Amino acid sequence: MQLKKRGGVRRKLARISAGLLAAALPPLAGQAAAQSYYDDAYGTKNDNFGPGFSYSQLDAALLVYHESGSRVSAVEPTLNLVMHAADGRQLSMGAVADAVSGATPNGAVPSILPQNFVTPIKAHGSSTSVTSASGGSTIIQLPPTPGQLATAALGRQYTVAANTLPVDKGFEDHRGALNGAWSQPLGGITEVGIGGGYSRESDYQSISANTHISQNFNANNNTVSLTLNSEFDSSFPFGGIPTPLTAMNAQWKTTTSRNKTQLGFVAGLTQVMSRNWLTQVNYAFDRQSGYQNDPYRILSVVDPVSGVPTQSLYENRPQNRQSHSVYWDNKLDLGPTVTDLSLRYFTDSWGIKSVTADLSERLQLGSAFYVEPSARYYTQSAASFFHNYLVGGQPLPAYATSDTRLGAFFATTFGAKLGWIVNKRSEFYIKGEYYTQNGNSHPAGAIGQLRQQDLFPRTSAAIAFIGYSWDFH
Repeated sequence: MQLKKRGGVRRKLARISAGLLAAALPPLAGQAAAQSYYDDAYGTKNDNFGPGFSYSQLDAALLVYHESGSRVSAVEPTLNLVMHAADGRQLSMGAVADAVSGATPNGAVPSILPQNFVTPIKAHGSSTSVTSASGGSTIIQLPPTPGQLATAALGRQYTVAANTLPVDKGFEDHRGALNGAWSQPLGGITEVGIGGGYSRESDYQSISANTHISQNFNANNNTVSLTLNSEFDSSFPFGGIPTPLTAMNAQWKTTTSRNKTQLGFVAGLTQVMSRNWLTQVNYAFDRQSGYQNDPYRILSVVDPVSGVPTQSLYENRPQNRQSHSVYWDNKLDLGPTVTDLSLRYFTDSWGIKSVTADLSERLQLGSAFYVEPSARYYTQSAASFFHNYLVGGQPLPAYATSDTRLGAFFATTFGAKLGWIVNKRSEFYIKGEYYTQNGNSHPAGAIGQLRQQDLFPRTSAAIAFIGYSWDFH
């Protein structure tokens, strides 16, 4: 519970889950251009349903995520129900639960000397005194906080061995999420809809809402769409909100929560290029304002000569962020296979630029089975305020983070999906993926002992996904 990888692992889980479940779900009514192509090219099980029919679709899935080196593990079951009316109305409801546990880097650099780190464990004001070891950590008694009641407080201290990446071991957390959406034709408009979601974990809450409109043209060969998104997040970390760029400590902080608002839109065009080619182009804009820090993340201040860490400071990120992205997706029916190729370019006001390429091939194995190998490549530049470490004696920057998710790196994902079309109304599928992330482990200009340390350790993870889809009247 002390250190979350909320922004890392859970984003990966969400991407994988959303991608697979979206592949299982039929296109929205407003994507009539895509519907005909999708059914022809992919041989979907729903050939007995379609416009003018009422039916429901239930999708259940389980995702398991595991990082190498006994790092983070996660289990995430999902359930989605979509009810289609004969007149084009559609109601969808979904639920997600996940459990995350393991060990995660705290942001400090390795050292040739052992390092001690302290975090809050219990609110100040307790008269309990505990000095015991648990899970590689020691419970310690803290001195009274200046300006507060002179009563005992407790903290947790853990030691990291020399030449070892500092990680906080034994954290765990649980999350539950619900989402729903409604869409329908309206007058001469092909489709309008609204949706929302709620997610809660021990130290974070998210409420989202969206609305969309789409219109078909040219005998349903073109679809233009616009989606407006909003999200309202609250962060209430264990131990309170730390003051940015101050020394890591085990005292409970006086500020207990901060909020963040996110607003954006996605404008898209779907086009049937030919009987064998469907293409889609989306432009997305997003603006975030409010609390952007990871309250558990620190970065090291090192001696300017030896490179040995002398202090650990809480990170600080700008409170505003704007991003733009362009996404281009293509589905090609090439005969024995169906190819899905997409490219995405992203840039934001923090200085990050990224490119993503996704490729999958679907090959039918007789009438009942199919296999779908896939590959994904991702690369990004570093945020303007990313630092592997800070140097003692130099002025502190306004913003600084050592979070490798905001550093320069590239990542690859290779996987394969095997599907079994049980009958025209049900499908069973399994998928496995292997993910690796690599950055600059030995940056130029590293100081002293840091030259021999791995400052951007390679991350690898195995991901398994199993699911079942059933259509019924």
